[in-house]
Amino acid sequence: MSSVFRLWSQDDETEPAIVFEDSASPGFVPLWEAAGVYDALYNSDGKQARDVSRAIAYGVDRISDDVSLAALVPSSLSLGEAIRFLENVHKACVTHASARVASA
Repeated sequence: MSSVFRLWSQDDETEPAIVFEDSASPGFVPLWEAAGVYDALYNSDGKQARDVSRAIAYGVDRISDDVSLAALVPSSLSLGEAIRFLENVHKACVTHASARVASA
């Protein structure tokens, strides 16, 4: 089962709409914890995207710069996949800064 990160948006005249959705393997949880992004990904429901974007950007940098973190990635997954996921989440958080986070 994968974990899903969503951003939803609603203005005064429309129903809530998902503006971004991506998923990652739960096998990345040790990496997310070590990189400092676990709370931003899993414990930020209802927060605005702008409130978690800095933590996500920090995580991308940390994973990209610290090769020792690759040891936390299960052999069935890749570090590139983890970085791709975080980069997509960060880009969405910047693009949809006022959207709200929903994770599952």
